[in-house]
Amino acid sequence: MRAEDGSGSVPKAAQADAGYVVHVKRRTVGELMNPDVVCLRPDHNVRDAQRVLVEHGVSGAPVVDDAGHVLGVVSQNDLVRHGSKSESASDRGLFVSSLDEYRELAEVQVTDGGAPVTELMTGRVYHVARDTGVAVAANIMRERGIHRLLVIDKGVLVGVITSLDLLRVVEEVC
Repeated sequence: MRAEDGSGSVPKAAQADAGYVVHVKRRTVGELMNPDVVCLRPDHNVRDAQRVLVEHGVSGAPVVDDAGHVLGVVSQNDLVRHGSKSESASDRGLFVSSLDEYRELAEVQVTDGGAPVTELMTGRVYHVARDTGVAVAANIMRERGIHRLLVIDKGVLVGVITSLDLLRVVEEVC
């Protein structure tokens, strides 16, 4: 569709405002998910988890057994809480917002770096199937205040979708 001034196409938002029907393809989690998930093992300790998150520049990772079953999730916040039992994370200034700060997190001494990740992981894991619509995934993330959903197929971890992955759909539509 060309703009009234002949300059090119009309943005989709303008088409919708003008009464045009805009058809948007239903996207699924399987189309957007990352199948290469950074994982931790149950035998990892806190020091291992800290190193893995920093090396891969991620804010959290599932703890997965040898069969690929998810046991829990460890986030940078779990590590901060574990390392600052006597004082709050904000007192220690350990909230992380950039990749450089992730790297700095590796230098923070943890109280008990030998503790197994199974002691501090979050056991409640939010997950979806590959064929889940991205709108459903976005709603779960918003309602739960989380930034990642694990993608499970027949009980086994097959991917992860993050809030940043969902923003790609917004970019396509706008």
